[in-house]
Amino acid sequence: MGHGKRRKTWRALLNFLKYLRSRYPKEERLYIVLDNLASHHRREVKDWAAANNVELVYTPTYASWLNRIECHFAPLRKFALSGVYYADHKEQMSGIRRYIGWRNRHKKDERILKEQAKVKVA
Repeated sequence: MGHGKRRKTWRALLNFLKYLRSRYPKEERLYIVLDNLASHHRREVKDWAAANNVELVYTPTYASWLNRIECHFAPLRKFALSGVYYADHKEQMSGIRRYIGWRNRHKKDERILKEQAKVKVA
C-alpha cells in the first residue's frame, strides 16, 4: 500500500486515517505514530480520532528515530528514489508503490535488511 499526496494537509491526513480505520474492526483500537507536522495537530483530526477509537501518538521533536517506520525509509530511498529521475509526482508515486509491492514479497531479502540495519530505531 502506498499513498502519496502533493501536499500534506490535515484533510489529506484525515482521509487517510478514515481509510485506515475502515480496514480494521471499530472495536480494535488503532495507534498511529505521527511526527509533529502542524497538520497532525489540527483539532479536526484529534476530534475525529477520539470519536473513532484511534489514538494519535506523537514522537518528540527531533526524535524521528522513535518511530519504528523510519528504518523502512532507507531502503525505499535507495531502491526507489536514489539515482532515478521521475518526470512528475505521479510517476514517482508509481515507482514507490512498485517498490512497496516488491518489498512486501521479499521481506527477508538481504539487501533490504542491510539497509534497514543502518537506521537506528527504538
